[in-house]
Amino acid sequence: MSLRLVVAIVLLTAGTAWARPLDYVVVDPSPLRARGGARMIYLNPCPSGCTVSKGADDSARNTSSILGRDSIPAEVSLTPFQWDAPVWDGLVACVRARYAPWDVAIVTDEPATGSYLEVMVAGTPTMAGLAANTLGVAPLTSNCSPIASGIAFAFANAHPAGAAQIEELCTTVIHEAGHLYGLDHEYLCKDAMTYLSGCSAKVFVNRTTACGEFEDRGPRPCKCGATQNSFVKLTSEIGPGTAPATPTVELVAPAEGATVTSRFTVFATVTSLRPIIEMQLWINGWPWVGVPGKDVAAPYQLATPADLPDGVLALEVRTRDDLGNVGVVTRTVQKGASCVDASTCRLGQICAGGGCRYPAATGALGAACSTDEECADHLCVAAEGAAVCSQPCFPDGATCGSDLACRAADDETFACLPPAPEDGGCCSGAADPGASGALLVIGLGRWRRRRRQA
Repeated sequence: MSLRLVVAIVLLTAGTAWARPLDYVVVDPSPLRARGGARMIYLNPCPSGCTVSKGADDSARNTSSILGRDSIPAEVSLTPFQWDAPVWDGLVACVRARYAPWDVAIVTDEPATGSYLEVMVAGTPTMAGLAANTLGVAPLTSNCSPIASGIAFAFANAHPAGAAQIEELCTTVIHEAGHLYGLDHEYLCKDAMTYLSGCSAKVFVNRTTACGEFEDRGPRPCKCGATQNSFVKLTSEIGPGTAPATPTVELVAPAEGATVTSRFTVFATVTSLRPIIEMQLWINGWPWVGVPGKDVAAPYQLATPADLPDGVLALEVRTRDDLGNVGVVTRTVQKGASCVDASTCRLGQICAGGGCRYPAATGALGAACSTDEECADHLCVAAEGAAVCSQPCFPDGATCGSDLACRAADDETFACLPPAPEDGGCCSGAADPGASGALLVIGLGRWRRRRRQA
C-alpha cells in the first residue's frame, strides 16, 4: 500500500477567532523515505528569495509534494526574511535550544551533501496561496514516519514585530519541522505541536496525550494511534542529544533564618523550559506538601499544615519536570520553640538539632521502596509496578551503575531502574514508525499519590 502525505497548517492566533481551514490535504507520496529521521535541519532565510516547485519531497532540489494541491500553486516563490539580524540570531538560538535534546544539527548554511530537512523561514502565506493568518505548512506522512528530505515553510514575514516575535517564530519553525519527523498536532497546551495558546514557551513534552487542534472541537485520536508523545517520538526517530537543564528553583519567602508563624506559606518560583509536573515541600527530611505544576510562569504557594511541629525547620523545595529532572532549593527557618526532646514531636519522630524529624531514610539507589521518604535521595520510582529508590537520568549517557538502566518509569519520567526484560534499556526504536508515540504509558500516580494537603 502506498504511503500518503498530509499537509498540516499552523494558524496565527491573533484576531477575534480561529479560522477553520481543512487541516489535512491528501497528496501524492514522496519516493524519499527514512526509517529514522534526518539529523540535520537547515534554516533558510531565503536571502535572495526562494522558489519551490511541485515534485517529490527533496530539499536539495527545492521540490515539494504539497505544491499544486488545493489552493497551493505548483510553484511558490518566497521573499527574503525581512527582519533584522538580532531577530534571526535569536530565532536560530531558540530552535537549537528546543531541538538540543536530540541528535540533530541546526544549520544556517545549506549542506553540500547528504539528506537534510529544510525549513524556509521567509515570505508570507499568500505567496503560497494560503490564508493570510497561516503561519506555516509542512507535509506529514500518513503513517507518521519521518521524511528523509523535505521542505517545511515558516512564513516569517507574517509574524509581527514585538516582544514575542522570536518566540512565536521559533514555535512555528520547530512545529513545522516536527511534522517532517512524523508528529501530529497534540491537544496539550505546552507542547510544540499544539494549536492551543496561553502556556508560555513551547517544547516537545514527555507526556502521552491525545491529538487535536481547537478547544471547541476538543481532543481526537492521533493519526497513528489513540495518543502521541512528541518527546519519545523524536527520541525514537533521531536519538537523544544533550540532557536539558534541571529546573531552577528560587525560594522567595520565608527568608533564611526567619521566624515563621504557626501556619506559614512557602513561596517559590521556577525557571524551566520544561513543563513542571509537581512541586513538593520537604521539611526536616519529610514530604509535607505537594502542589501540581503550572503551564505558565507564576509563583507557587505551599501552605504548611496545622500539625507541623515547632522547632528548627530545614525547608527543601523539590521541583520535578516532565523528564524527571529535579531542581532543589533549601532554607532553614524557626517555628516556635526548638524541641528539646521528642515530647513535642509527632509520633515516631525524634528531636535532633532543635527540630522534629523522622529517622533518616537509608534506601540506596536500586533498593526496593514504596514511598519517597524511604529513599536517601527522596525519590522512589516505579516501573511495571515495582518501585526502587532512584535518581533522574537522561536516555543517553546517564550513569546508573551496572545493575540499573536509564529508562521510562510508569509516570513517563526517565530514571535509573532495573532493565526492562524485553529490551534492557530505554527508548529503543520502534519497528513500526507510527508506534513510537506509544512507547511510554501515562502513570502520574506516584507523584499524585505522594501529594500531601494542609
